[in-house]
Amino acid sequence: MSHTGRSMIHSFLTAKDLESFCTPDRIVLYTLSFSSCGVRYPLSPFKVNLLHHFKVHFSQLHPLGFMKVVHFELSCVVVSGEPSIPLFCMFYKLIADGD
Repeated sequence: MSHTGRSMIHSFLTAKDLESFCTPDRIVLYTLSFSSCGVRYPLSPFKVNLLHHFKVHFSQLHPLGFMKVVHFELSCVVVSGEPSIPLFCMFYKLIADGD
């Protein structure tokens, strides 16, 4: 979407409406940026287990990095295999960028 297109999108939510989406134990995500890399909700058990394994939250991943997870999972399904964390770790290495 171009910058011009984004400037045409307006929110009609009040601050109170926005707060109704938030709870103390939840984090709000911008799902539009992740939908472009093939992420669909709810997340598959493999994706959830991978996030738990590496002790990261979904919001800490860059959409392009998460696209590699989606690609790996789909590749396993195509070859009639089951995606697993040990197999994923053979192909990819998670690194932190910054603090």
